[in-house]
Amino acid sequence: MLFRRPAVETVLLMGIGLADLVSTVVLYQLGLIVELNPIMRPLLDRSAALFTLVKLFTLVAAYVTLQLYRVRDEAFCRQAAKWGAIAYAAVWLSWFTVGNTMQ
Repeated sequence: MLFRRPAVETVLLMGIGLADLVSTVVLYQLGLIVELNPIMRPLLDRSAALFTLVKLFTLVAAYVTLQLYRVRDEAFCRQAAKWGAIAYAAVWLSWFTVGNTMQ
């Protein structure tokens, strides 16, 4: 169940999350962006490692939840991951755009 091949939508959601994580840490350390997420900003301000740990924990938790529940309702999990990926990408891109205009 947990180690079953994930749905394409789950892979997409995880890919967006990892791209967000890597780009945020790299660009923040280069001084090119500010973190606009009010929950994650204090973590990144304190330590890139702490930010990475918390971000990875949330991604792993989402992955595990989707994989475990997928046995019960695969269609729901695929839709949840698809719309989660769309929402994540929309928020990420809009905050990235807004963040670049704020500097």
